[in-house]
Amino acid sequence: MAWKKRRGRLQSLAEGLVKAGTLQFGTFTLADGSDSPYFVNLRGLPSYPGLFRLVVDSMAEVMEKLPRSDAYCSIPVSGLNIAAPLALEKGKPLLYTTQRKQGAGRVLEGEVRPGWKVAIIDDLVGSGKTVLSAAKAVEQEGGDVKHAAVVIDRLEGAREALSKEGITLHAMTDILELSDTLFAMGMMTEGDLKSITRTVGRG
Repeated sequence: MAWKKRRGRLQSLAEGLVKAGTLQFGTFTLADGSDSPYFVNLRGLPSYPGLFRLVVDSMAEVMEKLPRSDAYCSIPVSGLNIAAPLALEKGKPLLYTTQRKQGAGRVLEGEVRPGWKVAIIDDLVGSGKTVLSAAKAVEQEGGDVKHAAVVIDRLEGAREALSKEGITLHAMTDILELSDTLFAMGMMTEGDLKSITRTVGRG
Protein backbone atom coordinates (compact mmCIF):
# COMPACT_ATOMS: atom_id res chain seq x y z
CA MET A 1 0.00 0.00 0.00
CA ALA A 2 3.07 2.22 0.13
CA TRP A 3 2.53 3.26 -3.49
CA LYS A 4 -0.95 4.57 -2.64
CA LYS A 5 0.50 6.68 0.18
CA ARG A 6 3.18 8.03 -2.15
CA ARG A 7 0.66 8.78 -4.88
CA GLY A 8 -1.54 10.65 -2.41
CA ARG A 9 1.42 12.71 -1.20
CA LEU A 10 2.50 13.44 -4.75
CA GLN A 11 -0.98 14.66 -5.65
CA SER A 12 -1.09 16.87 -2.55
CA LEU A 13 2.38 18.21 -3.32
CA ALA A 14 1.60 18.95 -6.97
CA GLU A 15 -1.70 20.64 -6.15
CA GLY A 16 -0.15 22.59 -3.27
CA LEU A 17 2.74 23.89 -5.38
CA VAL A 18 0.39 25.15 -8.08
CA LYS A 19 -2.10 26.75 -5.69
CA ALA A 20 0.71 28.47 -3.79
CA GLY A 21 2.11 29.80 -7.06
CA THR A 22 5.46 28.12 -6.43
CA LEU A 23 5.10 26.05 -9.62
CA GLN A 24 4.00 27.96 -12.71
CA PHE A 25 3.73 27.13 -16.39
CA GLY A 26 4.39 29.43 -19.34
CA THR A 27 7.58 30.87 -20.79
CA PHE A 28 10.31 31.81 -18.34
CA THR A 29 13.95 32.88 -18.61
CA LEU A 30 16.06 31.21 -15.94
CA ALA A 31 19.07 32.64 -14.12
CA ASP A 32 21.47 31.01 -16.58
CA GLY A 33 19.70 32.68 -19.51
CA SER A 34 17.97 29.55 -20.79
CA ASP A 35 14.24 29.39 -21.50
CA SER A 36 11.93 27.08 -19.59
CA PRO A 37 8.23 26.18 -19.96
CA TYR A 38 7.87 26.15 -16.19
CA PHE A 39 9.19 27.94 -13.11
CA VAL A 40 9.64 26.53 -9.62
CA ASN A 41 10.38 28.79 -6.66
CA LEU A 42 10.40 27.08 -3.27
CA ARG A 43 11.90 30.01 -1.36
CA GLY A 44 8.49 30.97 0.02
CA LEU A 45 7.56 27.42 1.02
CA PRO A 46 7.64 28.17 4.80
CA SER A 47 4.77 30.64 4.25
CA TYR A 48 2.49 27.64 3.63
CA PRO A 49 2.76 25.49 6.79
CA GLY A 50 0.75 22.56 5.47
CA LEU A 51 2.70 22.33 2.23
CA PHE A 52 5.96 22.96 4.09
CA ARG A 53 5.23 20.11 6.49
CA LEU A 54 4.38 17.80 3.60
CA VAL A 55 7.71 18.54 1.89
CA VAL A 56 9.77 18.17 5.08
CA ASP A 57 8.04 14.91 6.06
CA SER A 58 8.47 13.49 2.55
CA MET A 59 12.13 14.50 2.45
CA ALA A 60 12.63 12.87 5.86
CA GLU A 61 11.50 9.60 4.29
CA VAL A 62 13.96 10.11 1.44
CA MET A 63 16.80 10.70 3.91
CA GLU A 64 15.90 7.53 5.84
CA LYS A 65 16.67 5.47 2.73
CA LEU A 66 20.18 6.90 2.40
CA PRO A 67 23.21 5.34 4.07
CA ARG A 68 24.09 6.88 7.44
CA SER A 69 25.30 10.47 7.33
CA ASP A 70 27.32 12.25 10.01
CA ALA A 71 26.07 15.67 8.89
CA TYR A 72 23.98 17.49 6.31
CA CYS A 73 25.07 20.34 4.07
CA SER A 74 22.71 22.67 2.25
CA ILE A 75 22.57 25.70 -0.02
CA PRO A 76 20.69 28.88 1.01
CA VAL A 77 17.98 29.90 0.77
CA SER A 78 15.48 27.29 -0.38
CA GLY A 79 17.61 24.25 0.37
CA LEU A 80 18.46 25.51 3.84
CA ASN A 81 14.77 26.03 4.62
CA ILE A 82 14.28 22.30 4.07
CA ALA A 83 17.56 21.01 5.50
CA ALA A 84 17.28 22.89 8.81
CA PRO A 85 14.15 21.13 10.12
CA LEU A 86 15.48 17.81 8.82
CA ALA A 87 18.79 18.23 10.64
CA LEU A 88 16.98 19.22 13.83
CA GLU A 89 14.61 16.24 13.60
CA LYS A 90 17.41 13.77 12.85
CA GLY A 91 19.86 15.28 15.31
CA LYS A 92 22.45 15.95 12.60
CA PRO A 93 25.00 18.78 12.45
CA LEU A 94 24.09 21.20 9.66
CA LEU A 95 26.48 23.04 7.37
CA TYR A 96 25.69 25.43 4.59
CA THR A 97 27.53 27.12 1.79
CA THR A 98 28.11 30.87 1.63
CA GLN A 99 28.25 33.20 -1.34
CA ARG A 100 31.69 34.46 -0.44
CA LYS A 101 34.73 33.05 1.25
CA GLN A 102 34.78 33.30 5.00
CA GLY A 103 37.93 33.70 7.09
CA ALA A 104 40.85 31.78 5.65
CA GLY A 105 39.25 31.02 2.31
CA ARG A 106 36.32 29.00 3.71
CA VAL A 107 33.03 28.80 1.81
CA LEU A 108 31.20 26.80 4.46
CA GLU A 109 29.49 27.74 7.70
CA GLY A 110 29.68 25.01 10.32
CA GLU A 111 32.13 22.36 11.40
CA VAL A 112 33.23 19.42 9.25
CA ARG A 113 35.31 16.76 10.94
CA PRO A 114 37.78 14.73 8.85
CA GLY A 115 36.16 11.63 7.40
CA TRP A 116 32.59 12.71 8.12
CA LYS A 117 30.05 11.38 5.64
CA VAL A 118 28.02 14.41 4.56
CA ALA A 119 24.79 14.39 2.53
CA ILE A 120 23.93 17.44 0.42
CA ILE A 121 20.32 18.67 0.63
CA ASP A 122 18.77 21.18 -1.77
CA ASP A 123 15.35 22.10 -3.11
CA LEU A 124 15.95 21.72 -6.87
CA VAL A 125 18.62 20.31 -9.12
CA GLY A 126 19.14 21.04 -12.81
CA SER A 127 22.63 20.55 -14.20
CA GLY A 128 23.98 19.59 -10.79
CA LYS A 129 26.59 22.38 -10.65
CA THR A 130 25.33 23.84 -7.37
CA VAL A 131 25.38 20.47 -5.63
CA LEU A 132 28.83 19.70 -7.01
CA SER A 133 30.10 23.05 -5.76
CA ALA A 134 28.76 22.33 -2.27
CA ALA A 135 30.27 18.84 -2.33
CA LYS A 136 33.65 20.27 -3.30
CA ALA A 137 33.49 22.75 -0.42
CA VAL A 138 32.73 19.93 2.02
CA GLU A 139 35.52 17.75 0.66
CA GLN A 140 38.01 20.60 0.94
CA GLU A 141 37.22 20.63 4.66
CA GLY A 142 37.87 16.90 4.96
CA GLY A 143 34.32 15.58 4.57
CA ASP A 144 33.16 12.81 2.24
CA VAL A 145 30.13 13.35 -0.02
CA LYS A 146 28.54 10.34 -1.71
CA HIS A 147 24.85 11.26 -1.65
CA ALA A 148 22.64 14.27 -2.45
CA ALA A 149 18.90 14.64 -1.89
CA VAL A 150 16.53 17.16 -3.49
CA VAL A 151 12.81 17.84 -3.56
CA ILE A 152 12.54 18.18 -7.36
CA ASP A 153 14.87 16.96 -10.10
CA ARG A 154 14.47 19.11 -13.23
CA LEU A 155 15.84 16.15 -15.27
CA GLU A 156 18.49 18.27 -16.97
CA GLY A 157 21.47 15.98 -16.54
CA ALA A 158 22.28 16.34 -12.84
CA ARG A 159 22.00 12.64 -12.03
CA GLU A 160 24.56 11.76 -14.67
CA ALA A 161 26.89 14.65 -13.81
CA LEU A 162 26.85 13.79 -10.11
CA SER A 163 27.34 10.10 -10.79
CA LYS A 164 30.56 10.87 -12.67
CA GLU A 165 31.85 12.46 -9.46
CA GLY A 166 30.81 9.50 -7.33
CA ILE A 167 27.65 11.13 -5.93
CA THR A 168 24.25 9.42 -6.03
CA LEU A 169 21.23 11.68 -6.47
CA HIS A 170 18.03 10.96 -4.56
CA ALA A 171 14.96 12.99 -5.57
CA MET A 172 11.62 13.17 -3.81
CA THR A 173 10.09 13.62 -7.27
CA ASP A 174 10.91 15.10 -10.66
CA ILE A 175 9.30 17.63 -12.98
CA LEU A 176 7.93 14.99 -15.34
CA GLU A 177 6.28 13.03 -12.54
CA LEU A 178 4.80 16.25 -11.15
CA SER A 179 3.54 17.26 -14.59
CA ASP A 180 2.00 13.85 -15.29
CA THR A 181 0.26 14.01 -11.92
CA LEU A 182 -1.11 17.50 -12.54
CA PHE A 183 -2.30 16.57 -16.03
CA ALA A 184 -4.12 13.52 -14.65
CA MET A 185 -5.75 15.80 -12.07
CA GLY A 186 -6.85 18.25 -14.78
CA MET A 187 -4.62 21.00 -13.41
CA MET A 188 -2.44 21.58 -16.47
CA THR A 189 -2.96 21.54 -20.21
CA GLU A 190 -1.73 18.93 -22.66
CA GLY A 191 0.27 21.66 -24.39
CA ASP A 192 2.14 22.53 -21.18
CA LEU A 193 2.79 18.84 -20.54
CA LYS A 194 4.27 18.36 -24.01
CA SER A 195 6.45 21.46 -23.61
CA ILE A 196 7.88 20.12 -20.36
CA THR A 197 8.39 16.64 -21.79
CA ARG A 198 10.53 18.15 -24.55
CA THR A 199 12.88 19.70 -21.97
CA VAL A 200 13.54 16.46 -20.11
CA GLY A 201 17.08 15.21 -20.45
CA ARG A 202 18.58 18.32 -21.95
CA GLY A 203 21.93 19.19 -20.40
